[in-house]
Amino acid sequence: MSHRSDNRRKAFAEVVTIDAWHDCFDLGRSKVDLHADVVFGTARVGGERESQVRFRLSIKRADVVVVLPPLEPVSVDQRSVSRDSPFLEGTITEVVEQSSRKSSRANFASSLSFNEIGGSVSGEVGKGGYVSESKRLEVSGAARLISVTQSKTSEGHYRWSVEPCTTKILEGRPWDANSQPRLKLVDQRKDQSKGIPPSVRVEVWCRREDLSIEDLEIKDENLWQTVKRRSGFANRMAAAESYIRDRLSEEGLEVHNIEDKFGQLAIGSTIAESS
Repeated sequence: MSHRSDNRRKAFAEVVTIDAWHDCFDLGRSKVDLHADVVFGTARVGGERESQVRFRLSIKRADVVVVLPPLEPVSVDQRSVSRDSPFLEGTITEVVEQSSRKSSRANFASSLSFNEIGGSVSGEVGKGGYVSESKRLEVSGAARLISVTQSKTSEGHYRWSVEPCTTKILEGRPWDANSQPRLKLVDQRKDQSKGIPPSVRVEVWCRREDLSIEDLEIKDENLWQTVKRRSGFANRMAAAESYIRDRLSEEGLEVHNIEDKFGQLAIGSTIAESS
């Protein structure tokens, strides 16, 4: 795979990184797989000298959207869209321990042990004619780390909604980008030898209520004392929201009413490169 340039500087790259690519459209190849690698994490925000606040920022839920610009000569092969729920697997192990005392006619000291499927049992007979028994059972199994649901936006773009299954925030990849392409793009140009090959974007969106803002502090001690005398947390949160809005807007990403919990934010966007 050829080197793919970072065609747009990402806002909060530690929160979400996006890489998207497809094979080149050329003569004889009008249909190609679109791959999208999306990685979620936690960002430590506000390290700049001029920033008044610092906090940790994560995402609780997000939408990965493939955008086909209206004037681009490209379409989607509907049969190729990844409509299942791909997920990464982890292992959860549950250990259950139980102990009890049982009466015994024997009045001697001895011990016994044997194995059961998935666990073990051991015991000992004491002077009082009781058998003390303990049981330890281990159960292991696969667990979904990120749930994926495919649908369409109100504009008709294909999207994949991702949310964590075992944690409160999104961490890691929702799918393997190399082996699980999102869909196939179809070149609609009548003559592939003429014109510029079509391009598409991959965007990541979330709502204000999907932002997880933790360890929120105001860096200026004098300002912090002033804020505490007022409404405290509400003012700090307003400062964090202002910071997020300004950073996203500076990088050309859309922010729709961040003050409302249902307000929408584009937290990342990239153009799919040909390889």
